[in-house]
Amino acid sequence: MITIEFLNHPTPEEADRILSIYHRQEWLSPTIDDPQRIIRVVDGSHCYVTARDKGTIIGIGRALSDGVGDAYIHDITVMKSHRNQGIGRRIVELIIDRLKRDGITWIGLIAEKGSPSLYKKVGFAPLLGALPMFRFDCEAPAIIE
Repeated sequence: MITIEFLNHPTPEEADRILSIYHRQEWLSPTIDDPQRIIRVVDGSHCYVTARDKGTIIGIGRALSDGVGDAYIHDITVMKSHRNQGIGRRIVELIIDRLKRDGITWIGLIAEKGSPSLYKKVGFAPLLGALPMFRFDCEAPAIIE
């Protein structure tokens, strides 16, 4: 059975597992191997969600926010072995519910290639007139085409 829940203080084992998920997604360089970094990511997030199959973390997601009006959904992923089962959608819905309960009125995200349909299912639409941008002198796993 898949469980989806908030994570507040990851254990070292949970941090290692989450770090491996970031590596598999190529969101972090393999040379970044300090699980303390994941603990800081979780602590610095407005909320952090994990999906687990028999206790093993198989999906993650988080929101970044000022805690007042704006939030960004970030780092949504599910292991390939568990995709297309509605897990990503459940992660996003739990995050949205939490943000709404916390009074957040503006929720944005940047959908990676291949993921817009997930976000459209939960009410997101393109922000017309906006263009996501990135500084290339920062750590960047992908190149903008």
